[in-house]
Amino acid sequence: MAFAKLFSSGYVFYLERNFSKILTRSCSGKTNVPVCDKNEEGKDNTVSGESPSGIGKKNGLVLGVYEDGDQFQLTPAAEEVNQKSGGKLCKYLNELSCEMKLGKAFVVTDVAPDVSCVALACLGKKAPGYNHLEDIDETNENVRVGVGAGVRALAARGARDVTVDAAGQPRAAAEAAHLAAWNFQEFKSLETRKPEVKLSQYGSEPSDEWTLGSILGRSQNWARFLSDMPANSMTPIGLAQEALDVLCPLGVQVTVRERDWIEAQKMEAFLAVAKGSCEQAVLLQCDYRAGGDTPPVLLAAKGVTFDSGGLCLKKAHEMKENRGSMAGAAVVLAAIRAIALAKVPINVSAVIPLCENMVSGQCMKVGDVVTALNGLSLQIEDTDMEGRLMLADALVLGQVLHKPSLVIDVATLTHGVLLATGGGAFGCFSNSEPLWRALRRAGARTGDRAWRLPLWDYYQRQIQNDPAVDLRNRGSGTATPCIGAAFLKNFVCCDWLHMDITGVGKLSHAPAPPYLHPYRMTGRPTRTLATFLMNAAESKDCK
Repeated sequence: MAFAKLFSSGYVFYLERNFSKILTRSCSGKTNVPVCDKNEEGKDNTVSGESPSGIGKKNGLVLGVYEDGDQFQLTPAAEEVNQKSGGKLCKYLNELSCEMKLGKAFVVTDVAPDVSCVALACLGKKAPGYNHLEDIDETNENVRVGVGAGVRALAARGARDVTVDAAGQPRAAAEAAHLAAWNFQEFKSLETRKPEVKLSQYGSEPSDEWTLGSILGRSQNWARFLSDMPANSMTPIGLAQEALDVLCPLGVQVTVRERDWIEAQKMEAFLAVAKGSCEQAVLLQCDYRAGGDTPPVLLAAKGVTFDSGGLCLKKAHEMKENRGSMAGAAVVLAAIRAIALAKVPINVSAVIPLCENMVSGQCMKVGDVVTALNGLSLQIEDTDMEGRLMLADALVLGQVLHKPSLVIDVATLTHGVLLATGGGAFGCFSNSEPLWRALRRAGARTGDRAWRLPLWDYYQRQIQNDPAVDLRNRGSGTATPCIGAAFLKNFVCCDWLHMDITGVGKLSHAPAPPYLHPYRMTGRPTRTLATFLMNAAESKDCK
């Protein structure tokens, strides 16, 4: 049976005939240095005579250094170590002054007797605050950049027990440390796998903020894992299994609906996408309840575990990262994991259609017309614009079942957002100004920023200009992100945020933050969505 893998879990399932599988579980101040400019290419970031391979499985320490004009200032933790070492950190800073800048970290040895190696990480200017032009909290982001560089430098040197100087921002430091230490090595042979790096906060027991940052970082790493798994392993049923195994022990109710149930609900748009693949399509529902009697926040996500484009076939190089077309689903699941671990007092429900978009004799064809769950007729003009078809049914179903206070959908919906932002931000569309401001604040805090794009009737008219059908899935315009959002708007009847994460949610390219490994899945913007929900639980944004 297609669902044999689901029964391999140690949990007990109740099978409703032809319907579903439901599981309920519940330097002494400053040091003067000359200003100089050196070529960084080919430089070794080691300041000692020891080879990078000589560290072995030992411990390391990340210490922060602030820039102050032509001087450097040690963080309090770095100053403490500097005094204990007899001023060795200041000595090394003088040697490294020409190359020390934000995002650079250099490993030094013989600084402390109980530490094998120390990474001096530049944190930029001290407490720069919120940058209105960049729309980001630079104090937090600079700590992430510096700590991430330090952790990666120590991990490359063989350190497996790393203590991190939080530099006054323990949440940001913990996020970056866990993100930078993560490696995707699921298919490496055991003898070639790198041991996991153990991380801790310097100076004392972990603070609450450090613990929260660790939860957010590890949750994003889970989203990275889900997105990075190859499509033959992370099938729709495989992704449902991951959700069951991870979320159920945290008290999240997870329901897996199979094809018979989906057909009984007449979710034609979703089934049109799914029918081209031999992999069984499922509908995943997750419910987290910790907010009393308040209406839930509804999360919907695109869960295409592989997107070939269907008959409108993508080019080969474009398919390389399209195992990550389920990044929206990964982000939503990871955000639910984060709020469950943090015990956030909020009610959240998720509806996630999972399938593949493949080419076969049964796949949807250009020109097909299907009926969405709310009765609107949809003409399929482009089979590679399948995400909006799936989300249309998911949004309607979720609102009927849960009567939410607000709706958020997350999807790698259009390539146009990547062209517009270059991976610097994800696209956001909203019919609510307060919701947009709340999401913008969350993005500024986490460093995963949103950029609002127009949701005008101008784009609605471009998908309603065929007298034969209600909506066209491609439309007649070229602003694909705006047209995609205009399409989804027809299936929402309350306050709504649409997050188009193409460009930030798949592979990490050159513009990605330095605490994320290049050419691996990013898991973005998990921390922004989770932070938004945490903030909403403390305010009236979701009530």
